[in-house]
Amino acid sequence: MIKNYSLNLLQTYRRLTLVLQKIYPLVLIDAYLRLIQCNFLLPNGFLNTISHLGRPNDWWVQNFNHAVQLYEILILFFMGYLLTEYFNKHSQFLLGFCTILILALVCFNSGRDPHNGILAPPLFVIVLISWIVARLFSKLPGKVLPIITSLVSGSLLNQINLNTLFMKLPGISTSSHHFNWWVILPLTVIRNGASWLGMIDPFMAAKQAINSPAATANLATALSQKTLNHVPHPLNSHTIYSSYAFLGGIGCTLGLLIALYLLHQDRLVLENLIPSTFGFNAPLLFALPLYANPILLIPYLLSPLASMLIGGLFIQLHWAQPAVYQIFSGTPSFLINFLGTNGNWGSLIATVLAIGASTIIYYPFIKYEVSHENQNVD
Repeated sequence: MIKNYSLNLLQTYRRLTLVLQKIYPLVLIDAYLRLIQCNFLLPNGFLNTISHLGRPNDWWVQNFNHAVQLYEILILFFMGYLLTEYFNKHSQFLLGFCTILILALVCFNSGRDPHNGILAPPLFVIVLISWIVARLFSKLPGKVLPIITSLVSGSLLNQINLNTLFMKLPGISTSSHHFNWWVILPLTVIRNGASWLGMIDPFMAAKQAINSPAATANLATALSQKTLNHVPHPLNSHTIYSSYAFLGGIGCTLGLLIALYLLHQDRLVLENLIPSTFGFNAPLLFALPLYANPILLIPYLLSPLASMLIGGLFIQLHWAQPAVYQIFSGTPSFLINFLGTNGNWGSLIATVLAIGASTIIYYPFIKYEVSHENQNVD
């Protein structure tokens, strides 16, 4: 019985892998659209500012944002449809339609936030819905009953989605002045583990914002004293977690990208170099794939921890200054600390070392993954 369960789980994972890789080109296009959105269609966009393009037209910005959001929803619908087919080789169009119907109801925002009419479901929910539809709905008689069941199921899941039980898995609190390594490190592991399971929106970009009391106090001190040497809270969630745990996106995947380059995965590196540099690593997570991949779980959890510890050590020993200043939207992740400290070279060195540590952590696991994939191809 255990052997059959393990075999079914392995088959499910392989089918998920095939679907993730199949929709990878669509996700790659989305990453470039997100890059344009953050860099050119925001007044404080990084590339918009350095190229002096001026303030973008509000009409274009609003419609572009809606178009990107709709595009991402359609990608997820397509993923659910493909998964339903993969989970049930004898599935008919009706089952795929039921999956899309449920997902459409799950995504619908019934008015809590009038500015956001769509709530994208996480990958875990899409996989779960597709599996249930493929395995259970196929046993329902007729065509009307599966559709009615889909309407009821989608409405119930919509309420769960609105209550953010799936959408906001553990975040890092920014409300405290005091920084505790014994809290921040486990929470980082939990959050990255939730991302690995597909419980966090894959298109969600890491945003740098100074909104915690400690970060705000640091900024006020830096502006009044014209120095970063005497800020009251050098270690806080912004200077450690936001600044060092997202080098290349969630999971510190700039190191992963370098490891792929060292292993001569040139095409994958070339396709993901620009979006990953700016922190949009969803295509890379789909292409490998990293989601639910047991081989890549350990480096995905350890890499941000190593990066945060290196940054914290440099700040604690006064080899680097803490990032205090607000940076431009869409700033390349390896420049976050350098620009956030107004050009402190110690912060840039700490960032380079953190990326190097991530590369060392990822390398043996990626090497095994690449060699294992080549054996399967042969």
